[in-house]
Amino acid sequence: MKREELTPSETLTMKCIWDAKGEQSLAQIVKQVNKDYGKSWKYQTVSAFLAKLVQKEFIKMKRSGRLITYDILVSEDEYRGMQAEKFVSFWNQGSMGQFLTAFYRTKNMTKEEIEELRKVIDELDN
Repeated sequence: MKREELTPSETLTMKCIWDAKGEQSLAQIVKQVNKDYGKSWKYQTVSAFLAKLVQKEFIKMKRSGRLITYDILVSEDEYRGMQAEKFVSFWNQGSMGQFLTAFYRTKNMTKEEIEELRKVIDELDN
């Protein structure tokens, strides 16, 4: 299923939910996004982002009496994978080799990072 793109504000909101690793209330999300990202968002602002995230099927709203919480439908790994695939497709004509080469040349990877990458590639090859 092709998912809609998240706006930067929706991404920050979603990141707070992912970082909490599960159900969060509006109050918890507002507190976290303001603390972690230096925002001064109000409840209404975050509520609007949450409504969009529900509409885009990234989270689901759960009501228990008067308490409303939001739970994850799309994992952070799944979203990162979608973003990485889109990036590689756009900038590197879908070639992971071109991407890794460009990344390696600009990042100055440590020997440990290169070894970690080799291990990941070896695991994928098996």
